[in-house]
Amino acid sequence: EIYNDGTELCEKMWGGAFKVVDNDTEAYTMWFFDSMNPNDKISQRLHPTGDTSFCNLQYFHKGTPTPEGDNFTECHPWKQASCCNSNIANAEVLRTGYGANYEWDRCGKLSPACERFFVQEGCFYECSPHIGLYRKWGGHACDEATDPGCSNTYNATCDPFSPSYIQGACANEHNTWQVHQMPIRKDYCDSWLTACANDFFCAAGDGDYFSCATAPPTLAPTPAPEKEKEEKLFRELIAVIVVLGALLVATAVFLCVVFKKEKDGKPMFQPLSEGKADKKSMGSVQSMAMSKKGQVV
Repeated sequence: EIYNDGTELCEKMWGGAFKVVDNDTEAYTMWFFDSMNPNDKISQRLHPTGDTSFCNLQYFHKGTPTPEGDNFTECHPWKQASCCNSNIANAEVLRTGYGANYEWDRCGKLSPACERFFVQEGCFYECSPHIGLYRKWGGHACDEATDPGCSNTYNATCDPFSPSYIQGACANEHNTWQVHQMPIRKDYCDSWLTACANDFFCAAGDGDYFSCATAPPTLAPTPAPEKEKEEKLFRELIAVIVVLGALLVATAVFLCVVFKKEKDGKPMFQPLSEGKADKKSMGSVQSMAMSKKGQVV
């Protein structure tokens, strides 16, 4: 196993983007069904001066969170105030949109229950205005005094993707898309692990999603031929048992019908009458005798 618990899954898989907190009043959720976004209260509590009126991350994000139309169904919790549009809020786009080897199913097809959590994380990252508070370089939540791994200020000369980039000018390279230490609810991460308990993931970089992108993909192992043969025999045995069971039920029903008719004095099967049998036999003998007599004459 790559992750021992839900905490390791959320913290290791996303390269430090999230930290798990076992206190619902101090952590965000990646999905919700309420009409009101519960993350609004979390941001007001943790960052009362933080501004969520604009989308601070820059990848597929809009500039400001705005309402979306009725076709905005994949990431529907953010329909009223979304940092992504319906073209991005699509499971297939979220799966493939970040480039080759960044697909969440690169080690084999995921179960629907497991894949749903990856879709939710993708929606959360692209659509939530709250996640921008935790932008690693230029985010409101960074405490530079205690965490040198982030900054409240973004410097374009430190960003390799910026036209203003100056190589070697900064100790840390900046970007506009990375998230840093956003608190996520522990129960959500535990549920994610449960949903994906039987699925396969890349183990490179201790299960880091981004390190895995540079590792050669290895598909989930296929069952050995002997195991497949055993499974086939088991399925055939089950089919035989089902057929025999159906025959036994049909026989029992038939016997019940016969018994009931016997009890009601209307038996289904009756012996031939001896009188009729003797008369028929006698008639046959007489016919034969007359035939022979005629032949003699």
